[in-house]
Amino acid sequence: MEGSKVKVALHSVSYSGTWGGQTALTLEQFVEKAAVLGFESVEFAAKRPHCSPLDLSRDDRRQLKQLLADKGLTLSCVASYHDFASFFEHKDMAYMEKELLYMRSVIELAHDLGSPIVRTYTGYFKEGVPYRAQWDSCVKGIQESARMAADYGITIGVQNHSCIASDPDSLLDLMAEIDEPNAKVVLDAPFIDNHHKPLRETVHKFKGMVVHTHLTDYIRREKFKYVSETVTFTPNGMEMISVPIGKGNIDYHEFIGALHEIGYDGALSYEMCSPLVGGGSEANLDRSALESLSYVKGILAGLR
Repeated sequence: MEGSKVKVALHSVSYSGTWGGQTALTLEQFVEKAAVLGFESVEFAAKRPHCSPLDLSRDDRRQLKQLLADKGLTLSCVASYHDFASFFEHKDMAYMEKELLYMRSVIELAHDLGSPIVRTYTGYFKEGVPYRAQWDSCVKGIQESARMAADYGITIGVQNHSCIASDPDSLLDLMAEIDEPNAKVVLDAPFIDNHHKPLRETVHKFKGMVVHTHLTDYIRREKFKYVSETVTFTPNGMEMISVPIGKGNIDYHEFIGALHEIGYDGALSYEMCSPLVGGGSEANLDRSALESLSYVKGILAGLR
């Protein structure tokens, strides 16, 4: 990672209103926001209300690409939302074809907008279906996706987000089975942490494979249930709440430092992808984005 090459991006999902009460901006307003806040790059969520290929005509795409240029922003990634493990309940239905048609439309969109990467998930585990069958379905879906993307010069980035192969070592196994030259990894620190794996050691296992990453930080809050019979509270699971980078559980000095050690030169894409401490107002989202940008730039400055 050469500090001068690494850009800090803002993910549009942060201003998509996806989590109840969160401010939702239009895609154009989001681009303006990213520029005003001082980000160098953006990532687009390829779904409504933002960058759905259903809603963007050829002319819309040209205008959006020009808007990015006018604001001095690059497009680091287009985030596609897939579940390649959802094809077992009604085998007569064209589930895989639907996923792949969506993938092809996102690949074409990324090409039109000038994005080098399309991010994909693997799949979410379905009860009653053998894990290995779901795994195999994800391998096939991502393989075909990568082959489609190759025709456009696009890289498919597989994120350690969904149930299938979210464990870092399992993701390594999955990528070995996919075995496509333009299928790489989107490696995110929170999912390394959630699997209780060491950040630096894990990042080094993916040397030469990581093309993109998202940055988000969080704190854990224990939830309780009131028991009226005994007038007490009992533990009822954990809640994860987003906070600005550097104020949560993830050691981003270690994570970004490890990326530097393996020569990573992709984007560091900040995302607010869950409820935030302080709520979902535009002002609070802006504060979190600015604090996070400043913190990450400080880390990068120390690596140059």
